[in-house]
Amino acid sequence: MTGYSVAWEALHLQARVYDELERNAKEARDELRAAFDRDRKTLGNDEYGAELAKNLPGIERRIFDDLKTYIDELERVASGLNVNARNYEAVERPPAKRN
Repeated sequence: MTGYSVAWEALHLQARVYDELERNAKEARDELRAAFDRDRKTLGNDEYGAELAKNLPGIERRIFDDLKTYIDELERVASGLNVNARNYEAVERPPAKRN
């Protein structure tokens, strides 16, 4: 065979790594959301607290939008790795040859 070969099992393993990264990122997002919800009311009544309270919704939105983008990308990579692994496996191990 010319060209290159792919160890489809390794692609599945790497997909699981990305799945775990996605789970960790979702857990961190949820913990961060809980912290914002819990601590939002403790900003204080001084000018610094008032300024932060005014800017906090935009700050939170950017943080959680970026986290969503990151989580979506992790999911996309894991899915792509699994699709490629299945495609390579289908060529190397057609259904009739599988046990």
